[in-house]
Amino acid sequence: MNCDCKTNDSNAQLLEKIANIEQELVTTAKRLVKSAGDPFSGVINFLAERPEGTSMPGFLVNRVLLETFGEIEQIPGLIRILSGHVKEIVRQSNAINIINEHPNSERWGNFIIKQKEKIKFEVGLEKGKLLLHKIEGLIGVEQGIELPLEKILVQPPKLIVTVKLGLLHPQKVVDI
Repeated sequence: MNCDCKTNDSNAQLLEKIANIEQELVTTAKRLVKSAGDPFSGVINFLAERPEGTSMPGFLVNRVLLETFGEIEQIPGLIRILSGHVKEIVRQSNAINIINEHPNSERWGNFIIKQKEKIKFEVGLEKGKLLLHKIEGLIGVEQGIELPLEKILVQPPKLIVTVKLGLLHPQKVVDI
């Protein structure tokens, strides 16, 4: 039998390099979340500041969230919903694209949020507050009525969720 030790050495070096990159990503995420005024804004800012066009696989998203918050219960509700079945997250310009393993629904307070396989939203500011708008792929359900989410305005410790209802744009205030 022939041994090709150089291949094993290069594999070990590659694995070590990947582990270092992952740890650097976790450290950066923790720093951004801790420096933000609220954890929801911290996570969204982390996603919005990633290099354009880069992909982050779901297993890495879950690792970053668990190491940043410590426990699943400590992750803000909407972030937990968005990351629950994530396959991949990609940033393009000011838009965040989330690709899920499958459509799903999750309870969020009195709301039920239905997710499609692809979710997209743009990150911006409204009156100096973080705003997720032009939301695609998220449906809010309350008392059996399903309405697409239009925008989410972050006003710590609350989120103001606006849904599309024809000419009306009703709002629901929920905890982060």
